[in-house]
Amino acid sequence: MRSAVFYVAAAAGAAAPRCAPAEQTLYRNAERATELTLNLDAIGAVYQSDDAWFGESDAFLGAPVDRWAEFGVEPTLSFETRAGRGSLFAALSGVYTSTISDDASGSTVGLDDTDALTLEQAHVGWRLDDVFAALEGDTLSIAAGRLDYSIGTGLLVDDGGADGGDRGGWYLGMRKAFWKSLVASLDSETWLFEVFQLKNQPRAGDTRGEARGANVEYRFGDRAALGTSYLRVDTDEPLFEPLDVYSARVSWRAGNGLELAAEYADEGSSQIDATGYYAQIGYAFDSRPWSPELRFRRARFSGDDPATALDERFREIAYGMTDWGSWYQGEITGEYALGNGNLESRLARLTLAPSDDITVDVMYWRFTLDQPASFGATADDWGDELDFTVEWAASETVSVTGVLGVLRPGDAGEQIVGGSSDWTHAMLLVTYSW
Repeated sequence: MRSAVFYVAAAAGAAAPRCAPAEQTLYRNAERATELTLNLDAIGAVYQSDDAWFGESDAFLGAPVDRWAEFGVEPTLSFETRAGRGSLFAALSGVYTSTISDDASGSTVGLDDTDALTLEQAHVGWRLDDVFAALEGDTLSIAAGRLDYSIGTGLLVDDGGADGGDRGGWYLGMRKAFWKSLVASLDSETWLFEVFQLKNQPRAGDTRGEARGANVEYRFGDRAALGTSYLRVDTDEPLFEPLDVYSARVSWRAGNGLELAAEYADEGSSQIDATGYYAQIGYAFDSRPWSPELRFRRARFSGDDPATALDERFREIAYGMTDWGSWYQGEITGEYALGNGNLESRLARLTLAPSDDITVDVMYWRFTLDQPASFGATADDWGDELDFTVEWAASETVSVTGVLGVLRPGDAGEQIVGGSSDWTHAMLLVTYSW
């Protein structure tokens, strides 16, 4: 089950790409560069799981989790006006989500009320363009309040909210904003400098935490980028010592279709000594029919060695979803069963584009545990998972996503859960945006 030092993400963001919203302009004054707009995102999904938790969901979770449905909606008001040499901007939104029956994560088991309306965006900020002559296309900005923030692929920081449980909407993951937060940035065509203070908005009873830090990135056009980040993470747990997190990342794309990417993160305190990393290679056959793209990725997030005094389990901090498998690894394993701490994965992924509005992904995963003893197992093979996803942009406002997956348990999966059946899962998700 998912747990983290700075626990924020109870579910992935909706897997289907949001449609480009057709903003409804409520007010506009061209002379003052003032505009007030309204957007709305609505998502509905139905799910079917057979032999969830390897056929032992009743024993493992306390309830069957074969069928359920989720619904969510978020209306957003956005405002911008001229303020001195720059622009003043603000946003306000609320999220309502609901789950019918019990989801496969087990977060709703035993609860009578599984829907909630919560405040999401509530921030104000100021931005100024062309501040420094030495930088091309630079923008200086500062924002405070409830806001979204992400670093890189979202391995460490992407999601400040929590869904599921009495809030509903576990998979939809519509709550992403950090609260009581501040982000200042200088962004240009080459350099990105950011400093931040972030606080999560967990469900009742979950860990409340905050992170302060900085992020720097250098871009070599649209072909390559280097980045590094530092976070100082603290929580409201009385025995928890503040955690220092350092990360470095790189991405590179050659003109012939070859792509490389990697990231390394180190977490340390007087209690914790953990690491996590991934390395990926891919090749895009752009000239071939359906534009196939092959990617292979190896990821490892350390687990706790019971024989040592320090805790080596990797803390997920505030990870989220920026792409399939990043960073909820597997539509069954990552979405419902395991977090990234103590997990090693190997991914082979094929992406196809039969048309401009349809994208198909096939993903094969092999999961092993870094330290099986810390999960009460003697074997290290959690299981093999195969996922199929189809994304269809039906119109400018409607998108449809289908998911079909199967997870075959390994010896470790059987030892931990107690079942041996293949876990199959299907989802149909529809997004409407305007």
